[in-house]
Amino acid sequence: MDLNLLKLRLIAERRKFTRARRKAAQERADRASGLTDDFDRTPLLRENLHKAIADTPSHPEARGEMAVFSTFCGQTRNFTFDKNNRARDCPHYFVSNNRTALEIVRSFGWLPIFLDLEISKNPILSAHQAKVAKALPHLFPDLARHRFLVYSDDKQRIRHEELPGVIETLTAKGGAMAVKLSPHIRDNILWEFTDSLFQDRYRKQAHRMLRFVLNQMEVGKTLEADRLFMTGFSLRDMAHPRGEALSEQWYADILACGIDCQLAFDFLAQGNADIVDLPAPPRKKYLGKKIDPETGQP
Repeated sequence: MDLNLLKLRLIAERRKFTRARRKAAQERADRASGLTDDFDRTPLLRENLHKAIADTPSHPEARGEMAVFSTFCGQTRNFTFDKNNRARDCPHYFVSNNRTALEIVRSFGWLPIFLDLEISKNPILSAHQAKVAKALPHLFPDLARHRFLVYSDDKQRIRHEELPGVIETLTAKGGAMAVKLSPHIRDNILWEFTDSLFQDRYRKQAHRMLRFVLNQMEVGKTLEADRLFMTGFSLRDMAHPRGEALSEQWYADILACGIDCQLAFDFLAQGNADIVDLPAPPRKKYLGKKIDPETGQP
């Protein structure tokens, strides 16, 4: 046999072996983490959510025009609550299907709200469960009683001193919802799509996200966008006449798009004057690289 031909065959066999070993390792890791996009979405359908949410307030004593809420669903080992977020100035609610997490946040002054959905080891399902409160706070009797409702991701620090100014901005512009602009991407929604693929849980939903993007374009939406958002912080005016419809559409889009709710929101916000943009927060790093403060890019 020709020596060079033998070399090519050996190289091809080694490449095949390496790919198979890498694939097997990834499959083992996915099984261990429970990571999959193949799960029963029936409990998450809008028409079934009433089964998971209490129909009366858990904290009828809580009062005030403004309230703060956050949410987490999943196993306790994945809990990401920022220990600096002690409740102050107004009621703070925490929605979760994890009773241990609810007991932890109670010690920081937060008011627990139980979401009756099964705890899963699948991070994608857990993330979907957390979108229920994030996108549909009006379904929760405790949250719906406050006019101004602040959502903050449980991993990030709440800047309480900024909240009065955010309320002033939202009311001055007559919007239903105010959300911060992204600090590191702009101009095209594909930036949001591609950025999400750096994380395993989003990558598992890549084709679902792609189908959603294509469907949005078919109904007249565009990839070019003058506003791209980060939905880890928002303020709602719960008295706004179009607020509930906005939230309901966002949740419907999340069910279609997957857990990258920012991707769904960027399309929802196109041409929508009811969504008020807030200044982007400063960000020092993006995908592990330092950001140029002048260009906003790595």
